[in-house]
Amino acid sequence: MRKLWGSLAVLLTTATVLVLGPTSTACACSCAEPNATRSLEWADLAFMGVVVDVDRPLLNDGSGELVARLKVESVTKGTAGDEVEIRTSVEGPSCGFDFVEGNRYLVFSQDGHTDLCAGNQLLGPAPEVPLASDVPYGVLTATGAGVLIVALTAWLLLRRRRGPAAQRQEDQDSA
Repeated sequence: MRKLWGSLAVLLTTATVLVLGPTSTACACSCAEPNATRSLEWADLAFMGVVVDVDRPLLNDGSGELVARLKVESVTKGTAGDEVEIRTSVEGPSCGFDFVEGNRYLVFSQDGHTDLCAGNQLLGPAPEVPLASDVPYGVLTATGAGVLIVALTAWLLLRRRRGPAAQRQEDQDSA
């Protein structure tokens, strides 16, 4: 009987932890099959562009927004400059659209926002465009090396100037 009560206690504790334990926000994205006509009617801006930068939130808890910067190639509806920032939810279950740097998309947005149901289309990889994440390592390395050489040269010159003769002069002045 004692064994039975112990087993029931363990079972009840496990069930309680599973039911009341840590939870995450449950959300699902379901939308009708998007078509170009409906997407174009909904959007205040429709354009084709290449993603040059994607800024994701530091904490990927599914509640933040992703900001994609796209180089605009052509505009179908609305007005846009050379580049456009589009916001969307981070996660697909929250209807977020997953932009990838270097890909070309047909984007439908309203007030700078888009989602999975907007009818956006991946058109494939883009021709070479400079991405914001392309760090010019050669320039950075050359600049760093130049600064290091200048600092080392200045340090050696100051050290040489304060050599033994300067030290003897200081000793004579203090005596």
